[in-house]
Amino acid sequence: MEFEFKKITSHEDLGRLTELMYLCFGLKVDDSYFKWKYFDNPAGQAIVYEALYNGKTVGSYGIIPEFYWIDGVVKKTYQAVEAMTHPNFQRKGLFVKLAQLVLQDSLQQNKEILMIAFPGAQSIGGFINKLNWKLINNCNYIFLPNFLFKLKNHNKSNTDFHIVKFNEANDMLLNYLEATQPHTKISKVINKEIFRWKILDNPRLKYNTIGIVNNSELIGISVYRVDYQNTCLINWLHFNDEPNYKIYTPIFLQHIFKETNIKYIYTWNSKSEPLSQAYEKCGFITNPFNLGPFHSKLPFAIYQQGFSKDNGLQIFKNYDFQPIILD
Repeated sequence: MEFEFKKITSHEDLGRLTELMYLCFGLKVDDSYFKWKYFDNPAGQAIVYEALYNGKTVGSYGIIPEFYWIDGVVKKTYQAVEAMTHPNFQRKGLFVKLAQLVLQDSLQQNKEILMIAFPGAQSIGGFINKLNWKLINNCNYIFLPNFLFKLKNHNKSNTDFHIVKFNEANDMLLNYLEATQPHTKISKVINKEIFRWKILDNPRLKYNTIGIVNNSELIGISVYRVDYQNTCLINWLHFNDEPNYKIYTPIFLQHIFKETNIKYIYTWNSKSEPLSQAYEKCGFITNPFNLGPFHSKLPFAIYQQGFSKDNGLQIFKNYDFQPIILD
């Protein structure tokens, strides 16, 4: 088969990608989703290539730029997105060819490259075996049943704080975001521009943002979304002062259970402290079996070039590993 490969640019009609998205992932989106994701990103424009057969798009793959704190320095990184191949054209090497084109393009812009990915079942082999990516961890989910939370966490009256909801980016929230500092060696930068784009302006997912105010100061925020009838995903939990994770995380969880009336709160099983310690104290557990709720794994892989070998990028606990980093 004769395929044509070309780079996708911002001035094109992106509607041709919507059918591919549905065929590959069962997700219904319109062309505005791809414009938002690929070209409205405040970190920069995506690098995306497509494969065409007889003028029809049959595959695409790209990376979106992001900013990460790495050893206290903000660096531009990338995340792999939408590795899509039409079902009629799978196993013809399209993904690997597209990924090679994307890598060559990115290296022309920057010789020091860090990319992250959360590969699906169809693409993980290509990432690891053919493109020299490194699998860092097959990550667990952790979850907290409502009844278990009530057993481990009793209401304590405290008039020093209150919960606030952010339906828009007001000054209190924006000032907090601009003051955030990383608690781990490797942490995604979430400033006011990124937060507005990724959370508030997201065309596909609806997020809720709440904060804890103590003595008129916003001391922490939580971003979550109810994804199914009985479950709620914690996308991001952050406090500027590390001791507050253990003190105030139960307050966030108590509020979410009350507001949503769901049975389970779940999130990713981060190994970084103090987040992991706070979740453990609240009662979060893992499913040790291969069946049942929250038993699936989340592959986390990276590709690095130009970094020193002893930079810690391949050590999982060095990452602030929370769902907000997923594209």
